[in-house]
Amino acid sequence: MKKLRRVIALFAAAAMMAASIGCSKEVTAEDLMVNIQEGNASEPYVDDTFCECYSIAAFNLLKNEYSQNGSNVVLSPLAVYYNLSMLTNGATGQTKDDLQNMFSRRFFSEQLNSNMHSFDENLKDTDKSKLNFENALWFNADKNIQPSEDFLVTAKTYYHLDAYRETFSEETVKNINNWASNKTNMYSERILKEMPTDVPLYLTNTTLLEADWEAPVSPANVFDAKFKTSSGTEQDVQMMSSVEKIYIGDEYMEGFIKKYSGGNYAFLAMVPKNANSTSLETLLSSLTRDSYYRQLIKKRKDYLLVDACLPKFSCAYNGEIKNMMEKANLGGVFNSQYCDLEAIGTCSENLYLGNMAVSTGLNVTESGTNRGTGANVGNFDGSVNMIPVNLNRPFVFAVVDTKRYLPVIVGAVNAVKE
Repeated sequence: MKKLRRVIALFAAAAMMAASIGCSKEVTAEDLMVNIQEGNASEPYVDDTFCECYSIAAFNLLKNEYSQNGSNVVLSPLAVYYNLSMLTNGATGQTKDDLQNMFSRRFFSEQLNSNMHSFDENLKDTDKSKLNFENALWFNADKNIQPSEDFLVTAKTYYHLDAYRETFSEETVKNINNWASNKTNMYSERILKEMPTDVPLYLTNTTLLEADWEAPVSPANVFDAKFKTSSGTEQDVQMMSSVEKIYIGDEYMEGFIKKYSGGNYAFLAMVPKNANSTSLETLLSSLTRDSYYRQLIKKRKDYLLVDACLPKFSCAYNGEIKNMMEKANLGGVFNSQYCDLEAIGTCSENLYLGNMAVSTGLNVTESGTNRGTGANVGNFDGSVNMIPVNLNRPFVFAVVDTKRYLPVIVGAVNAVKE
């Protein structure tokens, strides 16, 4: 058997917020998971070392893309690292070593499986707060790839993988878009416009978020204000005022945590400590060290009231992240002569990871993420001491789980209106 090297031409990750439920669309490709049963997962466990390393890597992705882009950025580090962790089970040799070291220290594939599976399992849903991840691996029938049952079982057990097989064509694009539409309740109906038909594999991912605030903002607390952009110009914005109960801060930044309904997820926002600063470079650099998890989260001030002002904003990002991965020392997975994913199955071709394309969107309003109008909430009188945090200039945000405060979505806002 000729040594297998895998080509995965595109990882299409759509991290987005869905608000409507639609009819399921047909996926005509052969479902390879019909007869695959989940195995026995190891005991779920997320350790502090993993949390710290993952958080640093997450904000490194944001910093790298922010420095390249210069405009608003939003992306899902969980969607990226979730799927790279899954691929460690199909990698061998140096490729496996590189993937196991993607967090700047070694986590064996078994440790990544356990930590990522536990992370996913801890994302508990309520009626008004839902967050889940879906993955699919598409096999090109023309390439005669024989998937490894061991890989499929592991991927389904720890990563809830879907897998399909068909001859790649325009119909495959339609099937991928239908799959994404079904997984996002028709929010994302077109994550791909076209795809090359001579590649063996496609990897797709969707991240679905729909959440109300724990305490929706009263219409009386929405007012007109000015937002000073990174270029120094001022924009007219709709500002939302609320009282939050968790303050975070250090020598570089200050911010607050605003919980979603059910308390399992939260919106975390940070601005530079210097009230006159409109640059996020120093703040982002500090987050890529150990300040986020070890300083901000471990030493957060629960029940220290914050007089918070948050603008209504929408943030979207679409783009390939090969350069981002190369800056994260993961460029080897894109090298056709180097990448080795032979444990996924058998094939007569040398294959590699061609690129990763990420599509992410976020819409923040009075009632939460992609929701309608707000409801009335209680007010505090002026005798209560509160720390003011006004997001009337560039800020960094994250959507986090509240068990470990690990970032699921991260972003940087330079201008409310781009």
